[in-house]
Amino acid sequence: MEFKNFQSLVELDLSCCSKLGCLLDSILDLSQFKTFRLSGCLNLENLPMEFWKLQSLVQLDLFRCSQLGCLLDSIVDLSQLETFQLIECFKLKNLLMEFMKLQSLVELNLFYYSQLGYLFDSIVDLSQLKTFQLFGCHKLENLQVEFGKFQSLVELDSFGYSKLECLLDSIVDLS
Repeated sequence: MEFKNFQSLVELDLSCCSKLGCLLDSILDLSQFKTFRLSGCLNLENLPMEFWKLQSLVQLDLFRCSQLGCLLDSIVDLSQLETFQLIECFKLKNLLMEFMKLQSLVELNLFYYSQLGYLFDSIVDLSQLKTFQLFGCHKLENLQVEFGKFQSLVELDSFGYSKLECLLDSIVDLS
């Protein structure tokens, strides 16, 4: 499918397209694209290589994309991204080291991200982050993040950590 005829499209919801295995590169032609929902795309294995071209993207929902194996480095170049949801993406290992480049990020939801083993300290550099939800990331053993450095954090939710051994004292520094 060619998307060139849909230049004014601002939202694309491909939820429950359970047989969708890949996205065509022509999706990158959607220059006004703001919201992209891929909930329940159970067979989606990767995102297009030049995903960074979706510069107007404000919300990206990757919910139950259980075959998604990695996040492209270029995802951190989505300068307008405000809401990012990684939910039940069982094959993803860790967040990108450069994740802090998502300076417009206001909400980050990591639910049942079962391979997540650690969070980079640089996550506190997300200066606009207001909501951080971290549920059921069972391999996460330490929250060695200086929570007190979050400038705008209003909501921090986490549960389901039977292996959690360390939570830094800096959590009391959240203002």
